Amino acid sequence: MMHIFIFNNASRAANYGIGTYVRLLSDGLLGRSGVKVSFVDLFSDVKEYSIADDERGCRHYQVPALFSGMENEPYCRNVFYFLARHIKAEDDERLVFHFNYFQHKPLASLLKGQYFDCRIVFTVHYLGWCFELKGNKTRFRELIAEEYQPKDDKERGLLASVENEKEFLHLADEVIVLSKDTQQILAEGYGVSSDKMHLVYNGLGDGLCFDKDKNVGNGRIILFVGRLDEIKGLNYLIHAFRHIADKYADIRLVVAGDGDFQLYLSQCRDLQGRVSFLGKVSSSEVEDVYRSAYIGVMPSFHEQCSYTAIEMMRHKIPLIGTDTTGLAEMLDATPELRVSIDEDNMMDEEFTERLVSCLNLLLSDEDAYQRAADAVGKLYEARYKVSDMVHATCGVMESSWDRPDYTVSPDYLKHIDSRMIQLINQCPDIDTDFYGMGGIGVYLWKRVLDLCDRKEGDFQASLILEHLIYYMDWVQDVVGSSPLPVELWAMIRSMGQHGFYKACVNALLVRQPGSDTLFQMPSDRVIIQNALKICNCKI
Repeated sequence: MMHIFIFNNASRAANYGIGTYVRLLSDGLLGRSGVKVSFVDLFSDVKEYSIADDERGCRHYQVPALFSGMENEPYCRNVFYFLARHIKAEDDERLVFHFNYFQHKPLASLLKGQYFDCRIVFTVHYLGWCFELKGNKTRFRELIAEEYQPKDDKERGLLASVENEKEFLHLADEVIVLSKDTQQILAEGYGVSSDKMHLVYNGLGDGLCFDKDKNVGNGRIILFVGRLDEIKGLNYLIHAFRHIADKYADIRLVVAGDGDFQLYLSQCRDLQGRVSFLGKVSSSEVEDVYRSAYIGVMPSFHEQCSYTAIEMMRHKIPLIGTDTTGLAEMLDATPELRVSIDEDNMMDEEFTERLVSCLNLLLSDEDAYQRAADAVGKLYEARYKVSDMVHATCGVMESSWDRPDYTVSPDYLKHIDSRMIQLINQCPDIDTDFYGMGGIGVYLWKRVLDLCDRKEGDFQASLILEHLIYYMDWVQDVVGSSPLPVELWAMIRSMGQHGFYKACVNALLVRQPGSDTLFQMPSDRVIIQNALKICNCKI
């Protein structure tokens, strides 16, 4: 039995793409044999921690919202204590913790330490820098370059955000990406191993949903669906529409979504009667909106795998979009409708003209329109059905247990190294036992032995060895002639056999009673699980 815990959020994002993803994925997983689904609802509209079952029999662990700020480390730690009291893994149960938000990294780390055989699965719905930099990958590469020095607090904050994202992605046992573009960014910019990344496109429905004889008696509707945020590029669409409004008397622009209406209403004063703002459309009304649309436009600067775009494809609505991030490959079937964004020198007028050109093509050439409609419909059926999404996601989770002798993602070991080195530099007042000073040294010495077997680990091994010298001095100062835990003894004997820091190691061996006793180093599994717990401990 595979028990999947899906971590959701009651914030604004839950009402958009991520919420749709969680709902569709969970609905699909519930129909599969050998799968149990539970939810951890963070920022819930409840007054206290509670547990409730829904009408489908799914358990919901409900956590109230904070009065201020996003989910921070103390919030995540409290959630962990709540879950640890109630989640008990049965003998035949494989636990999967499926995360969708980067701010939950502290919670994921605590769960991995507590349920060591679990799998942490993370689906990448967004990258923080894409919002700050409007999806500009050229600028992102400049910022993360090794020699780059941040110029101000904004850039320092952005780089800190990238590091936080990187740590979560390295911790995850499996990473699901929604586009090839993101897959490449994570490999090159975040150092995520390719063998744990899985491309699974978002899915919606399991068949086309369109009218063969679309009624355009009330005019041809150009549809924009999305938040009224700058990153969605609505202002460019309004300008493009103004360029062609007189040429095509039957066209109207319909905008569905909430946000800063006043900003865009002021841009439409000279287009009265031609532009309609619907606000946020309810689920019962959204079908009519798509059925009435003639052309869809997404002039976005950043998308992952947009449900809006999939909905348009499903309704065979020709879609004009940009070549940014994940949106570019959603236009694979209609490259002529892909509008280029010049990341080095963005010229508003040129970008608007490209939108106008695509709109003219679809509005003036019926054959081109029909070819585009057929092409997006075929792409939907080949790539974006919900059954394919659920099947692939479940496959990622099931296959995660196929790796022999797996403990944690190799990507994450350097992060554990850094925390252990930090503790050595701090020399905190902690016990010498395995869940303390002993565990720090045993883990780092084991890492050195493993890294020395691989040439690419020379630099990291040298860094650790340098700090192990400081560590052994720390041990010598603290223990004196007191008995040492067996794990620490095994490490010191191993160091002696390898000729490491002979003066200190030999002094400890001579001073300690029972130094001729043979002790075995703990297994890799025990060492790493203990190291995770030390990392998670507030020292």
